[in-house]
Amino acid sequence: MQTPYSRIESIQGPDDVKKIPSEEIPVLCAEIRDFLIEKTLKNGGHLASNLGVVELTVALHRVFSTPKDSIIFDVGHQCYAHKILTGRAKDFSLLRKENGLSGFPVRKESDHDAFGTGHSSTSLSAALGFAEANRLAGNDAYVVAVVGDGAFTGGMIHEALNNCKKNQRLIIVLNDNEMSISKNIGLLSRYLARIRVSRKYNGTKRRTKAILRKIPLLGAPLFRFFSTVKEKLKRRAFSHNYFEDLGLTYLGPVDGHNEEILEKCLREAKNRQSAVILHCITKKGKGYAPAEENPVAFHGVSGQKKDDNFHTVVGRTLCALAEKDEEICAVTAAMEEGTGLALFGKTFPERFFDVGIAEEHAATFSAGLAAAGKKPYLAIYSTFLQRAYDNVLHDIALQELPVRLLIDRAGFALADGPTHHGIFDVAFLSHIPHIKIWEPVGYGSLVAMLEASLKETAPLAIRYPNGEEDKEVVDAFYPERDYATFGVRGLDMKGARVVFVSYGKAASWAYSAKRLAEKEVPCGMLLLETLKPYRETAKAVLTLLADADKKAALFFVEEGIQEGGCGMLLREALLQEAEEEMQRRVYRIAATSDGFSSPDFSKEKLAAQALAALNGDMA
Repeated sequence: MQTPYSRIESIQGPDDVKKIPSEEIPVLCAEIRDFLIEKTLKNGGHLASNLGVVELTVALHRVFSTPKDSIIFDVGHQCYAHKILTGRAKDFSLLRKENGLSGFPVRKESDHDAFGTGHSSTSLSAALGFAEANRLAGNDAYVVAVVGDGAFTGGMIHEALNNCKKNQRLIIVLNDNEMSISKNIGLLSRYLARIRVSRKYNGTKRRTKAILRKIPLLGAPLFRFFSTVKEKLKRRAFSHNYFEDLGLTYLGPVDGHNEEILEKCLREAKNRQSAVILHCITKKGKGYAPAEENPVAFHGVSGQKKDDNFHTVVGRTLCALAEKDEEICAVTAAMEEGTGLALFGKTFPERFFDVGIAEEHAATFSAGLAAAGKKPYLAIYSTFLQRAYDNVLHDIALQELPVRLLIDRAGFALADGPTHHGIFDVAFLSHIPHIKIWEPVGYGSLVAMLEASLKETAPLAIRYPNGEEDKEVVDAFYPERDYATFGVRGLDMKGARVVFVSYGKAASWAYSAKRLAEKEVPCGMLLLETLKPYRETAKAVLTLLADADKKAALFFVEEGIQEGGCGMLLREALLQEAEEEMQRRVYRIAATSDGFSSPDFSKEKLAAQALAALNGDMA
């Protein structure tokens, strides 16, 4: 019996894709699009980018043979069709869910995922590693790097291009969906591209070369003359093609939605047995009108609309502050929508800077703005800030420049998985000199922090999670709505025998556990909204601890890593401030030591552990 996805269901792996008759390939591509739209709109995920590479992915798997040949997708979120064609369609109901199918290539998930690419612009460096390893091993495997959806704006791609060699079995597919490289190549160049990938043209070129070289005396000069003429004509058409200037063979541009042409081009690239650039023109959101018309809005879908969240509050507040202060600038690294800065960009275009997928440059550029007297706010996801560590350390902190880091997506990213967990920034920022770290519990204190940040004369990091505030926790700690007094706040501390200590999103879990545990023993809670400097935080904690039972156990709940994290550093600061006072038991629940696993933050588990800690039964 035929089902809407009969062809997809028949595919157990890439070999099955190769068996499909050419005339049925357009039907397969249409089926894949319908499948992606249905599953992604229902379960969430990256939609527009994946709709744009359907024909390209099908062509890749008909020409190359994974896992012998390696296909590396960059950015990795454009790999959904690849997962379908490698036998994982049945797992899409659990796409981006815990213990389900990842939205990115994952080596442990399949042998067909050659390299994990959760961050952008890494594919070509990895592909060069594969290509050189293949050469050293003496095998004839090919490596394909599919670079697109903005990845080409990342500096690593250009560093890797500088190290490409002509004799490598490397094919770089430039997926140009006009979201990264503009359409600047005309009809003549497309005509030249068509004839350059034809077997007849390349066969004629090889035969002409052989014949000319056999002519005594005149052969070599004639060959050089014709080669020079050809290069001049080609350079005029391609306006000094960047890739050919680097010594790489360039094919294209070609229609990235014509599977037949793509196959032909990929086979020609393969026949060259050398490093080749294949330039494909694709349309992000292809085949789904809403995504074609607004690819940014359909880049990632979640299935639920939120009117307010932390990053929308950031965007609105920065606009309000910038109305009064002309020195305020906003900077992002290709995350204008994701970080909530789209409104700022529309309102203050002259003071808004999207530098592309170049986090290192974004940090040092912000440092330059600060050194020149401006007030830069750099909004960046926690997981991507890791790439700019050196720039934050040397270019911002060492010079004590007042760059305001707005660290979005702080905490676990359970849908995206380990590559997007924002659980390392507290630890690596904590040991960088001169920088402060704040984290608001809700929108009110976030606004207060942004207002207070204008007076800061040194680096500052304000981190916040993806999502909405927990109104119950905000009401508990700010009953008077006096947000300007953000810092360290206590709740039910008088006579408490267990004191939960937490910050950020983890404060919600700690608060729920406190409510449960206090049915058995008096429980208090300390909310940290200022983390570093830790000695100042420790003094505030000790003041509030004075009301608790002298033997009260401290139970720290943290969404960051344990090693070098807030819990560890705050305990050390408390001991330095009052060693005798801190003879009490201190326990920490945080991300596990491997840094990528989420601990059990359920209120039942946390409450049970806190009670065990009180009795000294917890390790």
